Amino acid sequence: MSAAHSWLGQLVARLRGWYAASRSAFVGGAIILVLVIMTATVSLYSPYKPEAMDFMAPLSGPTGAHLLGTDNFGRDILTRVLYGYQISLAVALGSVGFGLAAGTTLGILAGYFGGSVDNIIMRPMDVLMAFPAIVLVVALTGFVGREISVMVLAVAVVYVPIFARVMRGSTLEVVNELYVEGARARGASHLRLMLRHILPNAIAPVLIQASILMGIAILLESALSFIGLGTQPPDPSLGLMLSEGRSFMQQAPWMVMVPGLAISITVLGFNLLGNGLQDLLNPASRSAAANRSDDLGQRDEPVERASKVAQRTKEG
Repeated sequence: MSAAHSWLGQLVARLRGWYAASRSAFVGGAIILVLVIMTATVSLYSPYKPEAMDFMAPLSGPTGAHLLGTDNFGRDILTRVLYGYQISLAVALGSVGFGLAAGTTLGILAGYFGGSVDNIIMRPMDVLMAFPAIVLVVALTGFVGREISVMVLAVAVVYVPIFARVMRGSTLEVVNELYVEGARARGASHLRLMLRHILPNAIAPVLIQASILMGIAILLESALSFIGLGTQPPDPSLGLMLSEGRSFMQQAPWMVMVPGLAISITVLGFNLLGNGLQDLLNPASRSAAANRSDDLGQRDEPVERASKVAQRTKEG
């Protein structure tokens, strides 16, 4: 029992430390963690399948049997939202993962070597960034196909130039630091310099950007499904549920409200996580927070000393 209490106390202390370090990152991470757990285990606790129809309860409001109501086919909306999260998160993770890997590689090469290598890599990236993201994704999915893998690659193509530009800018700030020059003077190879000295110190802005782009990827997937270029019926998708619920907004407003709120909560969680990571990984933000805490401590010291003097006087 004491070991369990000790473990629980350490966990609570660590959670308090994370919350004190960045409330935004803590809240955003908690939202995403809860959604991931609920989505990954939905088949264990949900009594319904996403495509199961209850012909006795079409357009039913929230009840004990269907907590968030049913759609026009009698399908449980809560179950379909949770299964829809699986598709949205898969597209977000896949697209951000591919875009992060390719964009980081291109960005560090462009920033490290510069010159003609920089021009060869970044000029095509500038061309890609000239197109609006939704237009480019719609064009790619319209020409290639509507499978989830195609959607992942389409969104990843949009994200590669974004990650490349962020990584290039961060690399340009790090490449001339003294520790990089010292490693170069000791004879370190280009690959070692990029992987051991530049990448770990330049990756923080890219990670912050990745968290924010996760939320945008969910919006893009929902938009594609809403206009019919993403997930196809009867597979559940948050954007597809919004599209299907447009015709029943007066009879069953929950058909639109529930998936819309689900999208908003997910995007909010990723945005909070990104803002919190910026506070945690940005040295300027950390030093500012430390200075604020020092200032508060200095302001509190005279009050504490005065209270101690008053206490001693009272005791005397």
